[in-house]
Amino acid sequence: MLEQLANQFLAMNAKSARNLVGSLSRLQKGGFSITDDQGAVDATEKPRISTASLGYGMSGRNYDSKPFHFIDGIAIIPVMGTLVHKLSYSSSWATGYNVIVGMFDAANADPDVEGILLAINSPGGTVAGCFDATDHIAQNKGDKPVWAIYDDMACSGAMCIASVADKRLTTQTAISGSVGVVQIHASYQEMLAESGLAVTLIYSGSHKVDGNPYKNLPESVYEDFKTQCDDLRQQFAAKVATNIGLPIETVLETEAQTYTGQAAVDAGLADELVNSHNIISHFKQHLSSPDSSTLRSVTMSEQSTSVATESVTAGEEAQAATPATATTENAVDHQARCKAIITAEAAEGRKDLAHHLAFDTDMSVEQALGVLAKAPQQSATAEQGNALDAAMANTEQPNITAVAEDSEPSEAEQFVQSYKTATGAK
Repeated sequence: MLEQLANQFLAMNAKSARNLVGSLSRLQKGGFSITDDQGAVDATEKPRISTASLGYGMSGRNYDSKPFHFIDGIAIIPVMGTLVHKLSYSSSWATGYNVIVGMFDAANADPDVEGILLAINSPGGTVAGCFDATDHIAQNKGDKPVWAIYDDMACSGAMCIASVADKRLTTQTAISGSVGVVQIHASYQEMLAESGLAVTLIYSGSHKVDGNPYKNLPESVYEDFKTQCDDLRQQFAAKVATNIGLPIETVLETEAQTYTGQAAVDAGLADELVNSHNIISHFKQHLSSPDSSTLRSVTMSEQSTSVATESVTAGEEAQAATPATATTENAVDHQARCKAIITAEAAEGRKDLAHHLAFDTDMSVEQALGVLAKAPQQSATAEQGNALDAAMANTEQPNITAVAEDSEPSEAEQFVQSYKTATGAK
């Protein structure tokens, strides 16, 4: 593990990277084992998910039948701990990018899954594997909504993974951002000198041993590494900007800063502030909405502003609709509509019905002409009847008895009755 992190480019929160590499370095001498909240981690075992993700209301048993946690149609994919290239397990301590990709592919192909939730609590990890994993998820998303929750850290490489989500949600204390690259160089030169040890590197190619830990980093090598860091940061920012829909300049201007809670929403790196305990019900509400691709429910960050915004908007719309010129224009439009219906070719022989549709309904000209075209022409004996009587005059009527209300209405009557009972805009 240490070899995968030391002297490598990391898309990782700098403080977390220092702490991690330092801890591994101290343990390196006598070897070390990896443990998480379930005990020792065996890299040969089936990838397991930290029980920390059970806080979303799941039982540990629902991981037995699927390669991800599953509840109420939602696949929970953990993005936790240090993210490492080609690591064969997932735990609260570390997660392999390939494991995240594998779980995503399985959830994406599973007919039981309605939505995918990336549960993120990670400071990031290696650049190696990060961009490929991000691109794979972005390019293979299907019709299933993909959400991400920052609970309680989504920095650097984890921010890159989060950027592919259709919606990104953050808790009020979650730290996110850190869109940048860091490389840690460890030099043992002074320590070796104090110990009386000398290390000789025999190599061919002037850059073959650049960054080796046995001597301090030369300025020229530092500048080379810095250039590579800048290039990787540019790629990183481009991916985050493209996936979220921000200008790349906006992402670069963050200068790898981290944001807490609402500040991440304000910076454009998150969409909403939520309580992590409500994430499943919030996602389910979205999935059950008539148009789950666009409909959003009110969340913590919106509750304090939605009522005020709606009242202001309603007031502005009311003011815009009240000038005298608007009233005059409406009257002219209504007169033209009535004339178009009454004088239409389809109104011939259907005078009463045409007048009814023009003056007693809000039908558009197209809707009214459609009804007239399907209605039978009225006979001369029906001119004193109402519009529906006129429309039905030439239609064969059943033998009406005391239960005449059960008789079949005419086609024209069905049109008008349907229009009257319809709700919504007409």
